[in-house]
Amino acid sequence: MSARTTAPSAAVRDVDVRGFVYSLEPVRQRQQWRLDKSMAELAQAQQVLAGTEAQMAQVLKAHDEQARTVGQALLERLDPAAHRRTLAYLAQLRGQWAQLDAQREEQRLARDRLRRACLEQQMRLEGLTRHKENALTEYADEVRQRASNEQDRDWLARSAFAQAAAAGAGE
Repeated sequence: MSARTTAPSAAVRDVDVRGFVYSLEPVRQRQQWRLDKSMAELAQAQQVLAGTEAQMAQVLKAHDEQARTVGQALLERLDPAAHRRTLAYLAQLRGQWAQLDAQREEQRLARDRLRRACLEQQMRLEGLTRHKENALTEYADEVRQRASNEQDRDWLARSAFAQAAAAGAGE
């Protein structure tokens, strides 16, 4: 997303724009850097969220496997002490999953805030880019107007010289 270069518009193609200086370019560049930084933070937040969701899946899988094992052990033999330990372990896994779920929700909220910030910064950058394009078009129009005025002056000077020469030759 950074350093997007767009082709010049049709209104600017026929004009030499090397003399164009956009005074807000440092502001536009700074906004681009902010957007790039926010996009990197968003990517990192999404990666952390994916890691938390993977941990949750792992805990849930361990819980389900342990619950299945407990169910089979109850059918084979009844050992109250082992059953109590297993139930405590299952409760610990459920607690761990609940903590991860709360953490995931916080991470989702943080990710959503970062998304909104990225969208706002992108809109600001697009506004500055449109402003730059408009300023460049105005510059091209001014250059064309100056060139046209210069051509008119040259034509008037040549026609006045040609008329003076014709009047001098007619005498």
